[in-house]
Amino acid sequence: MGLHLALLYMALACGLPPAVCCIICDPAVAAALKSLETDYLPGHLGAEHHADVMQRVEHAVEDFKNLEFSKEAYMGAVDEDTLQQASWSFLKDLKRLTDSDVREELFVKELFWMLHLQKENFAILAERFQNEVYCPNRCGMMLQTLIWCNRCEKEVHTCLKSLDCGDRHVEVHQMEDMILDCHLNWHQASQGLTDYSFYRVWGNNSETLMSKGKEPLLTKPLVGPEDAGHYRCELETVSSGPATIIHFHVIVWPKSLDEEQQSPNITSELLDSSSETLKSPKPEDILRTRLLLLLICSSMSCILLIAGGATELFRRAKTMAKPKSSSTNIDNEGTAQPKEKASDLEKQ
Repeated sequence: MGLHLALLYMALACGLPPAVCCIICDPAVAAALKSLETDYLPGHLGAEHHADVMQRVEHAVEDFKNLEFSKEAYMGAVDEDTLQQASWSFLKDLKRLTDSDVREELFVKELFWMLHLQKENFAILAERFQNEVYCPNRCGMMLQTLIWCNRCEKEVHTCLKSLDCGDRHVEVHQMEDMILDCHLNWHQASQGLTDYSFYRVWGNNSETLMSKGKEPLLTKPLVGPEDAGHYRCELETVSSGPATIIHFHVIVWPKSLDEEQQSPNITSELLDSSSETLKSPKPEDILRTRLLLLLICSSMSCILLIAGGATELFRRAKTMAKPKSSSTNIDNEGTAQPKEKASDLEKQ
């Protein structure tokens, strides 16, 4: 078995002839299949069964050639994201099979069952790409990069539809900002786009370029009655033609009643708000006042507590000093009496 067998295995996985199989376009898948042929099969499948397996794979591929694929389900090309999803799923299942170390007949059964599941998975991914990703633009010209499975090459595919993406009606009041949006969802995924150009279209079909650049928005501040009318936006490409054309019909209404009523009342509103501010203090001021009162009360309590403690200590000290002084006086009186008696005897 050589590379031919690996390609046949891939054809079975895709449900398509080998030349149209997309997963083989991923180099990681090709390397994994080569490793399966050279490293895994020799030690897990007898050489006498190789020819039989080869014949079964060839018959299966012949059956896949008879399958019909409509252009609505599969057109022979996918985008890079779809290819990566299919390749990741295939490599994951193939690694799970080789890690299980199955051999002989069980290996053959597991291999063909895995390929069958991968064929179904690729069919689901291809159909999803065809319905949701392939040429998503409803209007305009989108340049989409696709991988063509028969050549494994990337090419830019032109999704060409009506360049006119319709009219948009924009209403704005005087002195407001006018914003014209030329962006469509598929612009970011398209290739070959350059600049957005906004034009003012006059009654005689002449045009004036207002802006040109990468920004899809045109903003005009403080519009007046003269700004009403017809505008046009073009998204240019690297080729000669545009990718998108959008028309804007702008109506400028008189200044809104709310703005007219608010403007003469600005002074009165400021006065009312200032008087309300004077009448009702702020929560921060209320909290600051309460904290100040609490601090004063705490300080007073501490002072009273210290004064009371000092008074109590002084009272106790005074009480302890009284007995000592009284005993001293008694001793003095006792010593004085004998002295008086002695003096009396001397006189006699």
